[in-house]
Amino acid sequence: MNTEEQQRIEAIRRVVLQGERVTQVCADLGRTRVWFYKWYKRYQTSGLAGLHDQRGHHAAAHRTAEPLRHEILAIRDRLVAQAEAGPSFGGIGAREVAHQLAALGVRVPHWTTIHGILKAADRIRPASGALGYCPRPGVGGKNSVHQVDIWPRFLKGGERLYVFHAVDVACWYPFGLVKSSETALAFLVATWQELGLPTYVQLDNEMSFTGGRWAHCLGRVVRLCLALGVEVWFNPFYTPERNGYVESYHGLCATFFWQRQEFQARAQVQAQYRPFLEHFRQERTLPAIAPHTPAQMRQQEAAPLRLVPAGFTLHQHPLPLVAGRLHCVRLVNAQGQANILNRVVTVNKTYARQYVWAQMNTLTQQMALYHQAAPDSPPQLLTTEPFAFTPPVLPYDASFQYGQP
Repeated sequence: MNTEEQQRIEAIRRVVLQGERVTQVCADLGRTRVWFYKWYKRYQTSGLAGLHDQRGHHAAAHRTAEPLRHEILAIRDRLVAQAEAGPSFGGIGAREVAHQLAALGVRVPHWTTIHGILKAADRIRPASGALGYCPRPGVGGKNSVHQVDIWPRFLKGGERLYVFHAVDVACWYPFGLVKSSETALAFLVATWQELGLPTYVQLDNEMSFTGGRWAHCLGRVVRLCLALGVEVWFNPFYTPERNGYVESYHGLCATFFWQRQEFQARAQVQAQYRPFLEHFRQERTLPAIAPHTPAQMRQQEAAPLRLVPAGFTLHQHPLPLVAGRLHCVRLVNAQGQANILNRVVTVNKTYARQYVWAQMNTLTQQMALYHQAAPDSPPQLLTTEPFAFTPPVLPYDASFQYGQP
C-alpha cells in the first residue's frame, strides 16, 4: 500500500470512526475537502476497497491473513493510544476492534479470533501496570448489570450539557437522557422506570456517584441504589475500559449522532437524541450480538421487570441509608495499600500491583476483602474487618420501591 492510499484510509478512519472534523483532518494531511469527499464517496460505495488505486484488480477484496493481522494490530494500538490520552470514550478490546473493522468494510473474523491475534502479538496485557485478573460483576440475563456513565458535551457557544447513558450489558440495550445539570439521581430513576431495576449498577469513581471525599459516608446515588435493592459496583480508578459497554456507546453516539451536526440548543439535542436512541435499540447490529439488535436480544428473555413506578419521589427527599451491599475493586499499590471509598486499607505486599475486591455490607458494618487470580478461579478471602457507615442503617424494605419517605 502506497502513502497516498494510507492517507485516504487515515482520513476515513479519523472522520468516520473517531468523529474528527473534515476540515481539521484535511489540514493535518495537507489535503482539500474536495479530495476527502471524493474518497469518502468511494468508501460509501465500495468500502475499504474503494480507497485503493483502481488498476484492474481489487487487492483489498482478497485480503490475506497477514494484512488483516496488521490492520487488527493498528486499530488496537490506536484505540489504546486514544484511551491513554484521554479523549476517547470507546473500548479497546477485541469486540471494539471487530466493530471498527466492520465500519471500514473489512471482512471481520469472530472476536475470539481477534483476541487471539492480539494476545499472540502481546497486545493483551493488564492495564495500569497491573498484574492478574480484575474482578467484575457477573452478567446473567437481562438487567443483571447496568453500566452507567456521564458524557459531558458542549453546545456551539459554550453551554455545557450532561448526557447520561446506561447500557444493559447482557443485551447492549441503552438508555440516555440529555440534561443541563448533573442530575444523576433523576437519571437513574428514569432509567429504571423504563428498563427495570438491575442486580448491579456499575459505576466509575466520579464524586457525583461516590458522594464525595469523606470516608465512611455514602452519597445520595449509593443510598438510592441500596434503597431500591440494587448493589453498587465501583470500578478501579482510571480504567474506563471496565465500563466498556457504556464507553463504547459514548463513542458510537459521538460518531453517528453528535458529530453529524453542530447543535446550538439543548432542546435541539433532546429532540434528536431520542430518535437516535430508538434507532440504536431497534436497528443497530453489533459484533457481540450479531445478527440481533439490542431490542431483539432484550425481547428474548421473558423475565418480569422490576419497574420503578411513575410516581416515585424518594430521590427528591433526604435519602436514608439502607441495608445492602456495595463493591469496590482497587489496584494495590507498591506499599501494599488500597483506597476503599476514601479509606486506606493495608493489604499484604504480596498483592502489590494486583486487584483486590472489597465487598461491604452496610447492615453488618463489615468489609470482606478478596483476591481473584483468574476469571474461573474462586475469590480468595484475604481479610474481614469492620467498616462503619454513618448515619444509622435501616433494614431493607421493598416498599421503598413504591412508597414515599
